[in-house]
Amino acid sequence: MDGPGRGRVAHIVPTDRIAHYLLRARLGRLRQAGYDTTVLCGRAPTEGERDYTESLRSVGIEVIEVPFAREIAPLTDCRCARALCAAARRGGYDIVHSHNPKGGLLGPMATRLARGPAAVHTVHGFLFNESSRPLRRAAAMAAERWTAAWCDHLLFQSAEDHEYARQHRFKPAGRLHLIGNGVDEARFDPDLYPAGRQSRRAELGLGAEDLVVGMVGRLVREKGFEEYFAMAGEVARTHPRAHFLVVAIAEPEQSDAVDADALVRRHGLGGRCRVLEQRSDMPELYLAMDLAVLPSYREGIPRALMEASCMGLPVVATDIRGCREVVAHEETGLLYALGDQPAFLEAVERLLVSHELRARLGGAGRRRILEHFTEAITADRVVACYDGILAARTSGGRAR
Repeated sequence: MDGPGRGRVAHIVPTDRIAHYLLRARLGRLRQAGYDTTVLCGRAPTEGERDYTESLRSVGIEVIEVPFAREIAPLTDCRCARALCAAARRGGYDIVHSHNPKGGLLGPMATRLARGPAAVHTVHGFLFNESSRPLRRAAAMAAERWTAAWCDHLLFQSAEDHEYARQHRFKPAGRLHLIGNGVDEARFDPDLYPAGRQSRRAELGLGAEDLVVGMVGRLVREKGFEEYFAMAGEVARTHPRAHFLVVAIAEPEQSDAVDADALVRRHGLGGRCRVLEQRSDMPELYLAMDLAVLPSYREGIPRALMEASCMGLPVVATDIRGCREVVAHEETGLLYALGDQPAFLEAVERLLVSHELRARLGGAGRRRILEHFTEAITADRVVACYDGILAARTSGGRAR
């Protein structure tokens, strides 16, 4: 089916910026499948000429602004919950689908109180991981259980998260769905940008012989930026051809936000590291790199690793849930234990000194992404999930 008509779905996302960067391609595919799509979100500050709300509306996605705080803010959270409940009642939606941990805390509850749409939530990565301290793990588990209790259906990006929820009976198995995650394979194709590497390197002042270690992600501690800059400082001292490129989304409102410029200064990387923010030319920027890293603490299925691999880059990442689903160790990239900084340094240096290894891992990585982690695959799974929910409701089955 082409265009609206299959059903009405509202997506709850903290900001229009997050919806633009992480969901725009998928929402477009859902519209193509016939799902009339709305985003309920807070509004991020406009950056230069970019207006994220207008970007979403330009592809036919309705945007309704609600008060939304990324961190815990009781007054704003109460206003947000009321606004979400009112929007769910007014919108005539069949499904309200929340994203992000904060969206999961407020969205399903507000949807159920609206007494109409099915409440669906995507787990983009559990709030706890292998290294979480007991108190933090208990608090995170309580939050995840809260979301699950209010939801009709839980969708998972990570196979490990899905299996954990099944084993711990977050919901009946038929209400736990593995959808995975994927990248837009029609955009992240190195053959589409034959001059991309040369042009972006010229823009950044990088030479053909320079070796560039890149990292892409939100500028928060959880993504491992402190470890990245510490590694870069060590590598820069022993590898004169090594340079570093960060492409980031700044989130100064987050409690664990990091100052990339301060980290550049702290580790003596002036002239060796470029920090770019809010770029729209990601395929070409990946081509300017020789390898990509993600020393993250927590992931669902990391988009940055999928994008880098789809562009033919070898990757280095922490051996945590999500990362190890995307990266096949020694086949498409290298994994190391979370917190093992010497192992991180060793993995990066191993790739820097071997063009053959970089080429072999990068080629295998692209093949793996095209086989398992494309936007087309993921969108089809979401559509199938939606179809099942609506079919059950039409036939008199319970949404929850």
